[in-house]
Amino acid sequence: MDYSVTCDGTPIGVAFVAPLAGLAHADLRPLSAYATIQDDAEDAARVLRETRLWDIVAGDFAEEFARTWSGGRLALIDPTGTEIAAASVMVVNGTRARHGPRVIVDVRPDMSRVEACLRTIAPNGGGRSRPPA
Repeated sequence: MDYSVTCDGTPIGVAFVAPLAGLAHADLRPLSAYATIQDDAEDAARVLRETRLWDIVAGDFAEEFARTWSGGRLALIDPTGTEIAAASVMVVNGTRARHGPRVIVDVRPDMSRVEACLRTIAPNGGGRSRPPA
């Protein structure tokens, strides 16, 4: 299905995301307003290239992306005009022609995000004062 990607409510591109499940991603067909965030998207792609593998101990990548994203609020809108309830929406743009803009949408169920968080807690740092029974 085609979804509109918006930045602060302004459509910046259209992406065919199928299926919209888990950590979904797709090519973004940019609209003219995409130029307003292109530099931000290229910076995000550069950070991804330099990071290579994300260390889960550093926390959730989407949260880190949100902290460093200097563009406006990103959202995914379905054909009826309804915003998709996503934990995060990211836009990255490779600087080489063959790597155009991509949208990454985190639509994992809440429990998978909780599980990812629990895996970052140190064996004795989980708030337990005594070992489990």
